Amino acid sequence: MSPFQLIADAAPAAAAPAAPASTNPPAGGGLMGMVPLFILIGVMMFLMIRSQKKQQQKRQQMIDRIAKGVRVLLGSGIIGTVVEVKAGDICIVEIAPGVRVEVVKNGIGDVLDAPAPADSNAK
Repeated sequence: MSPFQLIADAAPAAAAPAAPASTNPPAGGGLMGMVPLFILIGVMMFLMIRSQKKQQQKRQQMIDRIAKGVRVLLGSGIIGTVVEVKAGDICIVEIAPGVRVEVVKNGIGDVLDAPAPADSNAK
């Protein structure tokens, strides 16, 4: 026998590296892995709500600009001129000479142009 065989035979069996006991993930890893998903969903909802509020504010400003003499585009696609703004949320729009319709302000899709400002130099 060679001296190398004797050394290999004499080595204790415990010296061999032990295999890992288990390959299970650490406890609580599943819930911690979902935290970024919850954060992402929260950020997306915040951005959507913020965008919607900006659109509502812009629409409210447009409705507040409605005054006599303003050309408007109705939700149905008809273009007319505001003749009178009644109390509440109703206004009268002239869509053709002598043809006037009552319209709820929310039915107005867009304000096309504002009336010309009153001439402050006129005496």
